[in-house]
Amino acid sequence: MKKISIKNIILISFALLMAAASVLLPGFLVHKETMSYYGKVKEVPAEYYSGPSESIIKNASKQLKNEQCIQLITGVWDSTVTPVDPEDCTYSEFAIKTMIISHVQNLYTKQLYPCSLSSKSDNWYSWEAKPYRALDDTFRTYGAYFWDVTFTRYDGNETHRFIVSEFGDIIYAEANTKENFGGFSPDLSNASYLFDYSRSTTFYTTYSVDDSTSGIITSVTYDDESKSYKTDNISTTTEKAKAISKQIASSGSFITGFEAFEPDKIVSLTQTGGASTPIKYSVSSKTTYNSYKMILIPEKE
Repeated sequence: MKKISIKNIILISFALLMAAASVLLPGFLVHKETMSYYGKVKEVPAEYYSGPSESIIKNASKQLKNEQCIQLITGVWDSTVTPVDPEDCTYSEFAIKTMIISHVQNLYTKQLYPCSLSSKSDNWYSWEAKPYRALDDTFRTYGAYFWDVTFTRYDGNETHRFIVSEFGDIIYAEANTKENFGGFSPDLSNASYLFDYSRSTTFYTTYSVDDSTSGIITSVTYDDESKSYKTDNISTTTEKAKAISKQIASSGSFITGFEAFEPDKIVSLTQTGGASTPIKYSVSSKTTYNSYKMILIPEKE
């Protein structure tokens, strides 16, 4: 009887010990594991702070209007510019090249550019197109795509460079020649033609010009949307011109290898319609006998 009783006591004690261990041991191990991390700092995996996915950025970016894209590209809306793959863009390299040639032909007829890029027997150009994206610094959700396209004449005597938004708007244009442009002088009163409305889905774009006021007002209707642009000359000696020159100097953020210039002509271009409030742009140019630069920048408030 004694042997049986001792054996039972041992079994009961062992069972109680196991029960206590099953209750206390997990808590002890958790506490020990927690204390091992106490006071230590670990790097957060990149996927936790890398920001929105590419699909979210693309969907959000589709909501941007032309003018918002230009603000992103030019840095008026703080952004970071990085190269992208051509496949990320709406249009191919060839399509954007073709679009620019057509647009520049229109600028040439409006005396905003010194020559045409249309191919002739004595006027043939090779070209290179590089795509970029300006992503907003605040939310890192809105991106504006744009192209940096360079044309070089077959004999190397001319080069032409354009920064173009994905909507086809020409934000920067530069021409250089080893000869001369024949006394070319731009007519910046036609600056509204820098915006490209040739890709209207209804294929119906109308322009009207009113120069009876102190400035020239150009009205544009396309896809049942109307916008007006009022052009006013700005003296290059005013404080406003100095502020515009500072903006031009900072344009290296979106124009690779950009060399700032002091404009010899400046106009203010006020857009109404197509946005909740009027938007003001400055269009500045610098012309010499063998070079020409023109830049469109939204004015900072």
